[in-house]
Amino acid sequence: MLYGRLFIVFATLSFNLNILKAYSEKKITSGDKDSFPDVFFDTLIWRMNNNWCLLMEPVYNIPLFNPIDGYLIQSGLKTTFNPRKPFELYFKPRYAFNRKIFYAEAKVSSFIYKNERNSTQIHLSGGNFLTQVNHPFIKNEQIFSIINLLEGKNPLLFIEKKYLKFAFNQTFSSFIITATSAFAQRNYLENQIFQRLKFSPNDPLWSYSLRDKSFTNSISFTYTPLFSLTYKKGIADFLKSESNFDYLEMALSKSFNFKEKVSIDFNYISGKFLNQEFIHFNDFYHFPTGRTLKVSHPVVTTYRLLDYYNFSTKNYFHRIHLQVQTTDFLLSKLNFIKKFNISENLFFNLAVTENKTPFLEIGYALDYILEKFRLEIVIGRFEGTWLGPRIILGPVSL
Repeated sequence: MLYGRLFIVFATLSFNLNILKAYSEKKITSGDKDSFPDVFFDTLIWRMNNNWCLLMEPVYNIPLFNPIDGYLIQSGLKTTFNPRKPFELYFKPRYAFNRKIFYAEAKVSSFIYKNERNSTQIHLSGGNFLTQVNHPFIKNEQIFSIINLLEGKNPLLFIEKKYLKFAFNQTFSSFIITATSAFAQRNYLENQIFQRLKFSPNDPLWSYSLRDKSFTNSISFTYTPLFSLTYKKGIADFLKSESNFDYLEMALSKSFNFKEKVSIDFNYISGKFLNQEFIHFNDFYHFPTGRTLKVSHPVVTTYRLLDYYNFSTKNYFHRIHLQVQTTDFLLSKLNFIKKFNISENLFFNLAVTENKTPFLEIGYALDYILEKFRLEIVIGRFEGTWLGPRIILGPVSL
């Protein structure tokens, strides 16, 4: 069994390295960035002309594995017209070989109005897809394919979600208004569906119905990059929706620079469910955490040692993130380190909820190694116990 897992890991890495070689030979331009270096090539772009662009993504999602779908393939195709006022069509298919299920979702977005300071944009999306229960802090499936196969377990929860979502985005210079409305039919899936490898169960930490229907609406006001306020409401009975809650969230962020040698990033996020009539576990607040730093959100606001779903809450939470970056501390003072423009980071993360003692972690990192990477060591403390230390290689700070 172990040899089989190692073979799949080897095949996965080899496949990606082969595509990496093909990439360098064909000189295809890498596309939209997330929190990992360009060498993993999330997107391949072909520019047909000044008004038409075709994208295929992501290269690293061929092949994939998880204990629910088994082995699967997934890709995405996006086309963009009119760069002055972009209109985008996006289609993402996914096929699971073990369950013999084809998933797909599609997205359409268009700018109604756009100039240098103001814009009006609408989005429409829908489909049937396998989704992680930690939105919007999605984990990279390629890395988790390797973790799942090597360790024989999957720490993530998944749902099958049939959904339809509409979003409206209005920008006035630095001020942004976003409104969304979404209906979803969700079905929780267990790891034991895939029987050929004996995976440990990923039962949720909270008891809840395995199926639900949800109709949620939200509106947020953002003054970038300083402040945001979000209100979300689950509305019961519409199309048999069970959701019935009110949620309010506030976020503050600020960066400071001192003498071009020290920069400080501070983030504070706080939220509370005001009405808790019916909140499915999918709609709990889930913290951004993970075993790796390949994530869909900034590294500086990511927890390293916090267990998945351990702090998920339907009441209230507080998050504090502080990072100090300098080029004049310990190792960064050495001449051979200065030559490579490597900086040092000290970071601090705190999480507080109603039913847990506060979770604390602190760490030290070398940033911008080979311009793309970050090497860090981190320790944590929870319920009187020290966690770690853990050494993590990840992307540079975002």
